[in-house]
Amino acid sequence: MIRRRHVYVLLFAVPALLVSFIAAALMLAASAGALWLFVYGDDPWPDRANVLLGSTFVLAAAGLFLALLFAAYLVGRRQERERSLNKSHVALSVGATVVLAVVIILRVTGLNVVGAQSDSVVCADLCREQGFTGSGMPPRNSGDRTCSCYDAQGQEVRRIPLPLSR
Repeated sequence: MIRRRHVYVLLFAVPALLVSFIAAALMLAASAGALWLFVYGDDPWPDRANVLLGSTFVLAAAGLFLALLFAAYLVGRRQERERSLNKSHVALSVGATVVLAVVIILRVTGLNVVGAQSDSVVCADLCREQGFTGSGMPPRNSGDRTCSCYDAQGQEVRRIPLPLSR
């Protein structure tokens, strides 16, 4: 018969993997941002930066995944004295799996269900739809809601006033 501690590791393996993937992606983004801000900037990045970022992602994901599996193991070991599997733990595992999977799917597909898009995102979408390679907005505190579309040379080609309702 399989021990409860191993059941818990199996029960929480998928949500642990999803949490680890999300956390590692956030760590990767933070690391890339720090490298861009403080080390390389807009200059060409050396290949070792890609290796460093890839290693950061893998180590963060693997480390957190193993830590979460160990936590599930410990909880399962404490539950071995119980007669039956805790239904709330099963519900937590299933619920976490569904919620985390939906979050990842929404993020990857680019669907926006949280609220209205920012002016800069609306501007970028408008310019991209019209075939321009870049877009820009005036400073937020200027009150000007005009979108500028740029060609491949960085020259402003078109100005579009943004609609009031988003």
